Amino acid sequence: MAKKNVNTGKKSKAELAKEEEKLRILAKTDEVKGEQLVFTIDGETKTQPEIKDFSILNTENPEQKFDLYYKGIQRLLISNLPKGKFHKIARNYIYEEKNTFLTRGKRIDKKGIRGADGRMGYISDAEEMLQIVMDWIMQNGSMVELYNIIRDLNVSKGYGTPQP
Repeated sequence: MAKKNVNTGKKSKAELAKEEEKLRILAKTDEVKGEQLVFTIDGETKTQPEIKDFSILNTENPEQKFDLYYKGIQRLLISNLPKGKFHKIARNYIYEEKNTFLTRGKRIDKKGIRGADGRMGYISDAEEMLQIVMDWIMQNGSMVELYNIIRDLNVSKGYGTPQP
C-alpha cells in the first residue's frame, strides 16, 4: 500500500488515482438523472434505468390485505378447522404459526405481546399463506399436517420454533 509522504504532505500516485476515481464516480452520479449507477462484476461502472415502478409494485393495498386475511385465510381456517372446546387449543397453535409467518417472525412473548399484527403484514406473505391453506384443504389434510407445514416454513425462514 502506498504511503503519504509525511514530510511534504503530498499524496502518492496510488492515493491520487484512488481519490480521482472517487471524484469521477461522484461526478458521474450527478450527471445521471432517472438512471442509477451500478458496478459490474469487472469493477467497471455503468448506468442503468431506475426501476420507476418499484414503489408502485410495493404499494400496499388495504382492501387487498383485508380480503386476503379475512375473506381468504381466516374464513378458510374457521370453516375447515375442527370446532369444539378441545380443538380450540389446537387451532390456537395453528393461528400462532400463521401469525408468526405473517409478521415475519414476531412471536408472542411471555407477556402475550407479539409486537406486530399479521393482518397488516405484507401482501405477498398473505398470498403465500392463503395458498398454503388452500393446498391443505384440497389435500384434505389434518390439523397436524397444517401445523407442521406452517411451522416448518417459519423455521426455514429463520423465524424460529414455537416456544413451549
